[in-house]
Amino acid sequence: MPELPEVETLRRGLAQTLTGHRIVQAELIKPRIFSGQPGYTMDNVVGAIVTDVRRRAKYLILSLSNGLSVVIHLSLAGQIVVERPNGERVTGGHPVPRFDAPLPHKQTSVIWRLDDGRVLYLTDIRQFAHLWIVPTVDVETVIPEERLGLEVVGNAFSVAEFKQRLRRRAQSRLKPLLLDQKVVAGLGNIYVDEALWEARLHPLQTVSSLTDEEIERLHDAIKDVIHLALTHGVARILNGKAVQGAKLPRIHGREGLPCLRCGQPIQKFRVGGRGTYVCPHCQVAREETTTAG
Repeated sequence: MPELPEVETLRRGLAQTLTGHRIVQAELIKPRIFSGQPGYTMDNVVGAIVTDVRRRAKYLILSLSNGLSVVIHLSLAGQIVVERPNGERVTGGHPVPRFDAPLPHKQTSVIWRLDDGRVLYLTDIRQFAHLWIVPTVDVETVIPEERLGLEVVGNAFSVAEFKQRLRRRAQSRLKPLLLDQKVVAGLGNIYVDEALWEARLHPLQTVSSLTDEEIERLHDAIKDVIHLALTHGVARILNGKAVQGAKLPRIHGREGLPCLRCGQPIQKFRVGGRGTYVCPHCQVAREETTTAG
């Protein structure tokens, strides 16, 4: 599933390549993706200019000049590719089909053609992605703010606020808690593993067992991991394995390989059904953490 760094990287690319351009043709190929409000169809975006591309958690928000917005959630396997007339591409989301594969794909759901010949393809091999068309003033009606927590990109993600949100769930274990979008918005399986490794904390440690210093260390680790992904490239994983030589991931997808910090073999187990990677030396399991949830 595309996580916050993947969605934010895609947002930045779309903002550069779409803003100021008019949509001249819009085709909805797979109606299942469309979750639009009654009265709105894909025809409503034709003729409008893309004026802004924003993000909230894992939701992309494309504001249009006609007072409407297109909200997209890529879900498990959504992918967006914008192809310029010269063949150059802006890509993001799930890496299947390959970003350089011929398009449209048999699972392409939406095609937009823009005024300068650029073409946007929204493809989802699982067909779980969602797209809404709503008045811009009503965007909050399709983005569940009550279920979204702190953005980890920006000033709102302060140590004090993060500490307060964690302390409210004192008996929760760290990894399931960090995956809860009501606590922090946008973190997923890969980047939670990366942050816990950097902070030297075990995924099954409870909040009540953490010192203030450990919470501050975890806060800083989350910021560092997200910054690394946004500046040096998102985590690269192929067939469940970390791509060697990439900046990220440093622990996820590296079962059996030496820890990049201490050299001990990385171990894998499951937490809440999610594949989880730890270094048994750097992330010492306290007695209370020995049973996976």
